[in-house]
Amino acid sequence: MSGVVETEPMASAPSPLDAPEEGRRLAVVVQAQQGMEIALLVPDTPLVVGRTEPSDLQVHDRTLSRQHARFMLAGDRLLVEDLGSRNGTWLAGQRIDRAGIEIGDEVMLGSVLACVHVLAPTGESLGIDGEEGFLRRVNEEAARARELRRPFALLVVRAKPVGDRSPHVRDWLAAVREAIRPFDRIATYGPGAAQVLLPEMGTEEATRVAQRIVASQGKEGAQLRVGVAAYPDAGSTVEALISLSRDAVNRATAERPVEVEGTRGFADGEVLEDDALVAGRAMREVLSTVERVAGARVPVILHGETGTGKEVLARALHERGPRRNKRMVRVNCGAIPKELVESTLFGHERGAFTGAAAQQKGVFEEADGGTVFLDEIGELAMPAQAALLRVLETGTLCRVGSVREITVDVRVVSATHRDLEAMARDGAFRSDLFYRLSTVVLEIPPLRERVDEIEPLSRRFLARANEGNARAVQGFSPTVLERLRAYAWPGNVRELRNVIERAVVVARGTLIDEEDLPARVRGAERPARAAVEWEGPAPTRTADVPVEGEGEDPAGVRERVEGYEATILREALEAAGWSRKAAAERLGIPVRTLSYRMKRLGLRRPGRS
Repeated sequence: MSGVVETEPMASAPSPLDAPEEGRRLAVVVQAQQGMEIALLVPDTPLVVGRTEPSDLQVHDRTLSRQHARFMLAGDRLLVEDLGSRNGTWLAGQRIDRAGIEIGDEVMLGSVLACVHVLAPTGESLGIDGEEGFLRRVNEEAARARELRRPFALLVVRAKPVGDRSPHVRDWLAAVREAIRPFDRIATYGPGAAQVLLPEMGTEEATRVAQRIVASQGKEGAQLRVGVAAYPDAGSTVEALISLSRDAVNRATAERPVEVEGTRGFADGEVLEDDALVAGRAMREVLSTVERVAGARVPVILHGETGTGKEVLARALHERGPRRNKRMVRVNCGAIPKELVESTLFGHERGAFTGAAAQQKGVFEEADGGTVFLDEIGELAMPAQAALLRVLETGTLCRVGSVREITVDVRVVSATHRDLEAMARDGAFRSDLFYRLSTVVLEIPPLRERVDEIEPLSRRFLARANEGNARAVQGFSPTVLERLRAYAWPGNVRELRNVIERAVVVARGTLIDEEDLPARVRGAERPARAAVEWEGPAPTRTADVPVEGEGEDPAGVRERVEGYEATILREALEAAGWSRKAAAERLGIPVRTLSYRMKRLGLRRPGRS
């Protein structure tokens, strides 16, 4: 991430450990939520990292203790020592009290990353990563950026051929190293190109760095070209960003030596954030609409079955629009106790009600300037609907227990699996609120209509499950992929993820076989409708039946789907000891929705009438 690991240094680039003693300076580089902090490490002088004074390097992170850990350069040895911290000091996944470390080793102080790095006194080509190490660091930075909602950028640098000679990377890499920060990552990409990772830099800052690199070319005699791709502006995955930065450098010319990828469309087959959906054929229209409306202020309703990736699309709307540098705050409307809905959404003053011991901001204040994501909007109680409508119409709110109006500027994105228009007609949802929220309604196709997503998602879930369960399953037998494509997936992507994880855990061989799948999936024999048949937007309403032949008896289809649904609900309830709250959390639905479905399907705990 932020520190530079010395892996596979080039022959022409001396190792930092070999730098002359009088010219070598070491620094502790700390990566926390608010950014990076750097402090020089003076020989034989301890450097204490902690949250407050008297720590030498103070990082305001709640996972740090007041004095968390001590770094020390004693002769030729680097040492780190835990100072009795609550959340521990970790090296290579092990909690340590005191240990020797190498330059570039990553030490976790609570959830804060620390690393010792060489600050070179000149433009020497120091700190060159190998390809494998560089990709590992990019993936770690991407995970950190998603978690903390921070930017980062990738550059690809290449020299223009001079006559019949293509300048070797070693001829100009020192100039690149000098133009970037000590903790930025750099790796060679073949003999004629380099890749650079810039943590905490968005598109504008990364472009300025690229321009500095190009300006330095006179020193080395090479005419450099740079391609820039930043998260989240250009892409949301490491694979997409690497590809886009390489495409950008290929477009660069002498007149335009820096090419920048800005906000762009979704690449075919791209696995979106959190692995919840793939930009496949059936999703093209939805993702195209996301691109078109991301920059607008209009409210959006995401309508689709449970588990189809509504939250991922909400995140895409936020991160591809002008509010991406502000917060997106999500609230599950169905999970808020009725008496706390207005307090949760709009905040409260101290003493406003029993238990209100302190003033509290609500969701709308927390998201001021950004986006509020109202998940399960159809579960919102009528009184709260009226209050929400007032806020949307006036742009102001009053905390519970106060008459003072507070101005807020938020974009509202809502999600539901229910038919809000029908609810409005029936009086179960305010029609004026529905029309206010539904400027744009995105219908998200269920997974059974996105068959081309099933294999890439399954392989991604396989890798995740291997990592989380210490397994080494290598793939799927051909018949398993057939079964996965044939199954109707009433639980959509969430159900697919659970099925793959279960299969990885129980698999006895190196491949997942049919016997590793649940019975309901093994029994899926009908071919699902191919995604290529999907044309235009998803249906106006979400289907709750699998796709069948045109001559199929609707009653028979409905009966089979209810059987699928009952099996899924029963398995979740049994795994949760028949606790409705725990089962609802596993399924990702409100408790009241689970209770309604249990009643409709006649599901009861064994032994109870």
